Amino acid sequence: MAEESLCEEMLLAAATHRFTDATNGVLKHPECNTPNNNLCASDIKDCRELSATHLREDSQDSVESGNTTTSQDEESSINEFSLLSEPSTSPKENSKNSKSAAARNFSNGAADKNSKVRKRAAATGRGRPRKALVAMYHSQISGDKNTIKIRIKKSNLSTHTQLTPNKKKSGRRKKHKTSDTDTSDHESSTTAKRTKNSTVESSQVDAASEPQEQSAWGSTTPPALLLSIFQYVVGRDGALPGVVRLSKVCRLWRDVGASPSLWRKVDLNAVKERARTDYRLSWLVLHKLPLCEDLNLGEWKVRDIQATLEEITHNCPHLRGLNLSGWKGLNADNLKYITTECANLQRLDLSSINSTSAINAQPLVSLGQTMNTRLTHLVLAHNKIAGFTQIMASIAGNCANLELLDISNIRTFAHNTALLHVEKLQIGCPKLRVLRLTNSQIWLAPASLTDQVASPGFPCLEELSLAGIEDDKTTTARCVDDDGIERILKNSTKLRLLDVRGCIRLTDSGLVKVPAWDLEHLFLSACLITRAQNSGLELILQKWSHSLQEVDLAWSTATESLDNAVIALTEADNPPLRTINLCGSSVSLEPVKAILKKCPHLHSINLQSCRALPRGIKRLYTGSAVAELRQSLQDKPKTDDTAGSDNDAAETTS
Repeated sequence: MAEESLCEEMLLAAATHRFTDATNGVLKHPECNTPNNNLCASDIKDCRELSATHLREDSQDSVESGNTTTSQDEESSINEFSLLSEPSTSPKENSKNSKSAAARNFSNGAADKNSKVRKRAAATGRGRPRKALVAMYHSQISGDKNTIKIRIKKSNLSTHTQLTPNKKKSGRRKKHKTSDTDTSDHESSTTAKRTKNSTVESSQVDAASEPQEQSAWGSTTPPALLLSIFQYVVGRDGALPGVVRLSKVCRLWRDVGASPSLWRKVDLNAVKERARTDYRLSWLVLHKLPLCEDLNLGEWKVRDIQATLEEITHNCPHLRGLNLSGWKGLNADNLKYITTECANLQRLDLSSINSTSAINAQPLVSLGQTMNTRLTHLVLAHNKIAGFTQIMASIAGNCANLELLDISNIRTFAHNTALLHVEKLQIGCPKLRVLRLTNSQIWLAPASLTDQVASPGFPCLEELSLAGIEDDKTTTARCVDDDGIERILKNSTKLRLLDVRGCIRLTDSGLVKVPAWDLEHLFLSACLITRAQNSGLELILQKWSHSLQEVDLAWSTATESLDNAVIALTEADNPPLRTINLCGSSVSLEPVKAILKKCPHLHSINLQSCRALPRGIKRLYTGSAVAELRQSLQDKPKTDDTAGSDNDAAETTS
């Protein structure tokens, strides 16, 4: 029985190492050259040792080579778009070479045991080393000279650490050759084994922490119901990053999140800048955006603009809104292609598309003529434009359904002001709801009294911004006076936001005549009204105190008028005021107390640089800080009254 077991053991060892006789194919004992059924009794013990040792080594080699291949596959998938060069000798090839060397040493044999021990030690060590290097990671360049491959390897340090106690030691130590490349067999195998161990441990932890039975939300919920819920979630904020986060919950949620119906409104600015590549955009357009209706591609640096626009046009037939802000290379041909090929396009953002030269008027004139009545939103902000008057004439003559026109921060070609015919725009675009002229070199064109009377105004206008920098004498804010504000806001009874910061020619008489009665946002910083003594600022704020939610009175120097105006904001029943900006103003402490006391919805108050206020409270308060300020100022009057009564008693005594 013992001889039969030994025969089976030697057969297994011989099959593992492929030791066959080249002449007759008979398996032989590698030490005494006798057939395997007539083993020498003196070498039975050595054969047992060698067989068991090499069986362990081969199993370890297979695991090591498999792990090394897996790590290389993962690296290639991560760098799937990079040209990576392979090292001259891979760890797998080193393993095969070591096997052949061990086979030769084993088959040649020797007469005594000492020579056999020396032969085993001379072979490229297969046993696990007793000590491993401390992991210190750094970047290293290796591979072919024609290409560059970045890999992570462990540096060779003299500090050592013991292996984990649960690993069985083979009793032998490897002899490692010092190499300057990252193709070391020991380093790659150690890294692969350590990666495998950490992966196994993490999977065991996840398996222990994750419940075996999923809840109803992850297993039995109908996909149609989940899809309706997801659509409600992403309906306002868009698909990103909501759909991505929901898809990480479980497999069912991931499958539902892949539905193109959830990707109708997509803001790709949520993608990290380093991931904004042409390939990724092409993949998103092809797989995620076939039903997209509103796409934001602002600040994406696309290499081939024409090819990208063609791909978007062919794969997104339902597209209605497109944001191309920041595309510096956009030219006249690209604009023509967008307007002609995107048949359903209604909203277009072309802000900041030129960096040096001005935009020619012809493509924008053609844009108004081609899109015609389907154009509802047009943004041309932060551009330098030539022929502004012709562009506005084309829009006023063709775009009857225009609702938003943003021409903020517009600079003209000749560094002079452009003229805007307000009455023509009112006749051609009666549905306009938002008009932004912030800090632009645009002045109102003169109009006869007959044209002003015949104009229908902007009956649907909800937002008007005329703000300008105080030092810039070429902006719209410099030309707008009482007559200009009356021309623009004719019949604008639905106005919700009015921004006239920096309009130094606008008086209280012009603002009082504004036809809107439910104004919610009013910005008056750096206006003449906030700096003139005995102005009608109090009447203006009193008119809209029942509806104002946001007020900007920064840098107001008329103390008496300012205090009365702030107190007027508190006279309405349950004032809806949420934000007030008093930065740099001369407001007193009592109006601030009145605002804090009578405005329960107040969320933000800016008291920075308010010279009339006591020290310690001159800062911006938001959220819970407003309640703390309210409480502290309510406790303070007791001390003030006590101090006042003491002063009165002292004066009476004297």
